[in-house]
Amino acid sequence: GLHSGPDISTPAAAALAGLPLRQTRGLFSELTCAHLLTEHAPGRYTRHDLLRVYAAERVFTEETPQERDRAVQRLLAWYLHTADAAYPFLTPHRRRVPLAPLPVSCHPLTFGAHDQALDWCESERPNLVAAVRQAAAAGRPDLTWQLTAALWGFFYLRGHLHDWLDTARTSLCATRDAHDRTGEAWSLDDLACALTQMHRYDEAIDHFRQAMALSRQLGYAYGRRQALVNLGYTHRLVGRPDEAVEYYRRALAVSRTLGDPSDEGSILTNLGDAYEQLARFGDAISYLEKALSVLRAHGDRWAEGIALDILGTVHRRLQRHDDAVAYYHQALDTHTGIGSRWGQARTLGNLGDAHLATGNPDAARANWEKALAILEKVDHPDAEEIRGRLRRLEKLPPDARPDPTVGREAPTLP
Repeated sequence: GLHSGPDISTPAAAALAGLPLRQTRGLFSELTCAHLLTEHAPGRYTRHDLLRVYAAERVFTEETPQERDRAVQRLLAWYLHTADAAYPFLTPHRRRVPLAPLPVSCHPLTFGAHDQALDWCESERPNLVAAVRQAAAAGRPDLTWQLTAALWGFFYLRGHLHDWLDTARTSLCATRDAHDRTGEAWSLDDLACALTQMHRYDEAIDHFRQAMALSRQLGYAYGRRQALVNLGYTHRLVGRPDEAVEYYRRALAVSRTLGDPSDEGSILTNLGDAYEQLARFGDAISYLEKALSVLRAHGDRWAEGIALDILGTVHRRLQRHDDAVAYYHQALDTHTGIGSRWGQARTLGNLGDAHLATGNPDAARANWEKALAILEKVDHPDAEEIRGRLRRLEKLPPDARPDPTVGREAPTLP
């Protein structure tokens, strides 16, 4: 009755009850045999809404407030620490969230591979969103913002923008109410990233500036670096690449004080993207090739895929279409390998542009349709951009071979 999500796994239930996993399985078997639970997938259980209400009534009648609080804390800590265990597989070169020690009798899952971590996040997504809300309602702003921050890579990779926006807003409200300044800085960045992906750029820029100012007050250099990079990203998206370059250069200076070469590689990627928008193609290629060298040396596949995509766009704008297609295919393979839906969709869109420019509208249509299917699945705002390309394609005469500029942007690191 204390679990707020739509279903529950056996390990999560064990954490909630503070029991060994084997004993929990036995109890779940009894409840299932009594038709009080339904095992709708292996190891995952749900119950009728009336039983949900009844269970909640009983737990508030039969358990003390202290025991209820301990149970909820164990559950929320289990979700948080398991999400944190998945985090380095999804965003291996991004700084992890600082966490408090685990409660007694709480044993989070561990992962051995990227796909395993991604699958867990996907299967638990409704419960993770519910856990963020439950943490806020339970008066635990620390667990609220930490869980939201631990889900950053998952939300970005899979394009679950509405969940991202919901959890980030919940976190920001909780941290501000509790005067948790560190949590507020993280939450401002999370919320601004979600707003950026939803094309709400003015709101995003305002929140990034707040995050930068607060990080400066706290002496939090990494937070400043994040805000500067993200401000560069949003300024590039709204057509102000000169300002983007300045933000990226400031971010690069901060990053070098932190001594993280992989982090420097991602900023070089963003600089290359801004120079591509400025039509300074020689500078763009130079920065992107330097970025690839750094990123590959540190195994940063996430940023590598983005750099490859941007290189494809640079070569397409230089009318080197064979090179562009080759780079786009490399980028697509990389995005697919890390499960980045949005990266796949953006590269497929750009690949369609390259095929149209070489007089192959059928290949362009096929790639845009694949991109649209990915974006529509998660209700991503970029879907309308792809629909526009498909509509324009239908109006073209058979012998038309334009090089489209609408939607030419490659995905860059937020």
